[in-house]
Parts: sequence; C-alpha cells; structure tokens
Amino acid sequence: MIPGMSDMVEARLAALLTPEVTAVAAEADSGAEFFFYTGQDAESAAIGVEVTSGPEITLVVTDPARPAGRIRIQTGGNGHLVYIDNRGSNGSLHANIRLAGGDSAVVFNDIGAGYVGLGDVFLRSDGQFLFWGRGATAVACSVEIEGRGQGVVVGDDALISNGVWIRNHDMHPLHDLATGARIGRPPVNTVLERHVWLGQESLLLGCERIGMGTVVGARSLVKGRVPPRVAVAGTPARVLREGISWGRDMTGMTAAERLSIGLPACVDA
Repeated sequence: MIPGMSDMVEARLAALLTPEVTAVAAEADSGAEFFFYTGQDAESAAIGVEVTSGPEITLVVTDPARPAGRIRIQTGGNGHLVYIDNRGSNGSLHANIRLAGGDSAVVFNDIGAGYVGLGDVFLRSDGQFLFWGRGATAVACSVEIEGRGQGVVVGDDALISNGVWIRNHDMHPLHDLATGARIGRPPVNTVLERHVWLGQESLLLGCERIGMGTVVGARSLVKGRVPPRVAVAGTPARVLREGISWGRDMTGMTAAERLSIGLPACVDA
C-alpha cells in the first residue's frame, strides 16, 4: 500500500478499507510519487511536519514543495510511518500526534483543501493505525487508540464537528470486587464509513462501526454499531430517524454525495 508500512499494519488496515469506507483502493495506481523524510530534517519542517521528541519517523509525502499544515509528532518507539498525500493541500492539516508504541501508521489520504483539526491523536501501543479518508474534515477532534494492532478508520468525506472524541475502548476497566474479574469489552477497531457526520461534542466510546451517510447528534454517546443512513442521538445514542443523510451545501445533497452512500444521484419524481 504505502512504502514503509509494517506488514501487520498493512494487512489489518487493508481489511477495513472497503468500498463503503473509501475509494483509496481504486486510486492505488494513480501514479503518485513518494518522497521520504525523517520528521527531523529541514525538508519535513518546510512542509510543516516536525518530530518534537523521541526517535525519528518515516515521513512519506506526495509533494515536497506543498505545505501540509502544522503537524507536531512525539514518538516513544521506533518504526512509525506517517503518510500525507498533500498533492491538493493548502496547508490546512493541523495535528498533534503522540506515538507511544512502535511500528504504527498514521495515514492522511488526499487531505485536499478542507480543514482538519486534530487536537490530540494518541496511539498508545504497538502496531496501531489511524486512517483519514479523502476529503474528510474536522473542526476539532481527538482520537485515542488502545490495544496492540487496533486502529481507527475515518471514511471519505466525513464531517467531524468541534469537541468530538473518538476512543476505541472504554477507558480504565471496571473490576468485579467479588471475583476480581475485569468487566467490559477489549479495545475494538473503530470504523466510520463514507459521509458520516459527527455532531458537536459527540463521544465514540468502543464504537465498532458507523454506517455511511449517518448523522450523530450533538453530545451523543455512541457505542457498538450504528446502521447506515440514520440519525442517532442521546446517551446512549439510539436511532431517531431512518432513511436520512446530510449535505455539505445548505441547499441539499449533491449527486456525488448521494452516490457515495449507495443512492441514486437524484430522487425519483
């Protein structure tokens, strides 16, 4: 997929990048040229990427002359890959990334001109991954990933509002005091399919999948799985309406948006 990615991460990530999530597979032979840096050299700094502490990374970009934005990275282990497809970038990717384990990958696929604000991205263990889909935007989002080999996938054209948290686990475990047994699920892979809208201050906590075109209401708590093309809200979130989606333009959904979530380009008369 991308030079420098570990075999384990590549296999786990590739299994999640289905057509419901992204068009990256169809674009794999697009002829992009790769440029390799360390995150601690002048070339990295020139496009806005810097490893502020810890071992160097493998930084892969597609345009060495175009700014990506402001990306600050702290590393705690070796073997990390950060890939930024910045061919269409206008410098609007702003992210603080902490890579505590080793052999993890952060992939920004065609970040384009949309604003992506990631206040805190924390990959806590080995072999983890974050994939950011084509045209996905975020006002202010934080991502925390726990569990070896686990990851978060944000599908193409996602819209993430201010103050959103995505955590693939339930935070600190609960314990049964009588038996000492741990209560709760282990970390999961969290996948947002295409064209998902996460409302302001929503929280994904051990959420496995949100279906394409779905809208999550402000300040909702989402766990488990959410079907496509529905509106959910509440704590915990529940389906309030089916057969809906949303558009970036206030006048309605575009033909491309409808097609991306498996619907005809136009509503039949």
